[in-house]
This record gives sequence, C-alpha cells and structure tokens, in this order.
Amino acid sequence: MANLWLLLHVLSAIVAFGAFFAVPMVTRSAEDANTGFAKVATYIQAPALLLLLITGILNAYELRPDVFKETWISIAFTLWLIMAVVMFFLIRAQKAGAKSAQALTGVMHLLLVVALWAMIFQPGAPG
Repeated sequence: MANLWLLLHVLSAIVAFGAFFAVPMVTRSAEDANTGFAKVATYIQAPALLLLLITGILNAYELRPDVFKETWISIAFTLWLIMAVVMFFLIRAQKAGAKSAQALTGVMHLLLVVALWAMIFQPGAPG
C-alpha cells in the first residue's frame, strides 16, 4: 500500500505544481490568462495540494510511524502550510489580474524547490 500512497503523492505534486511553470509565459501572451489560471488553481491545483498532504501523511505513517518526529517532516508540513496560504493569495491575485500574481508564482517555485530538497535529502532522518 505504501507504493500506492507514494504514487498518489508524486502525481498530486505534479498536478499541484505543474501549471505554475507555464504561468509566467502564458500570462504574458494571453490577455485573459490570469482568470483561466485562477480557475485551474481553484479547481485542480488546490485540491491536488490537499491530496498531497493526505498522501504524504499516509505514506510516511505506513513507512515508519515515528517518522513524524524527524526534522524533514516538520519542514515538509511547514512548507505545505506556507504553500496553502500562498495558493490562497495567488488565486485572489489571479482573479483580480494583479501584478502580485507573478511574484506569488515565483514564491511557489521556490517553495517547491525547498520541498523537493527536504523530501530527497531528508535532513534530520536517522542514518
């Protein structure tokens, strides 16, 4: 079952963050792109972000229930909370067509890189 949770975890990460890499190029070239991306973020990316949290918890618990005491898990939870807040403000900015949407998209890129670092290198993990 751990492989299923891991598969769903990785897929939800791809869905939650994939579109963020297209946002800068598309919003510069299409007049109404922000509204479209706001819909994608609201109905696809935000639910995928929630699924990312759930599958991450299930996968970690199934692998080792004591893993929640490790630093990298705390980093991951903290980053997820920050991402959820940034996603909320990003959706609002996209709906309004605000310039802050570009900066918030960049913040999401940075948060994703830090989250990937934590997931791969697992600072504070035994061994």
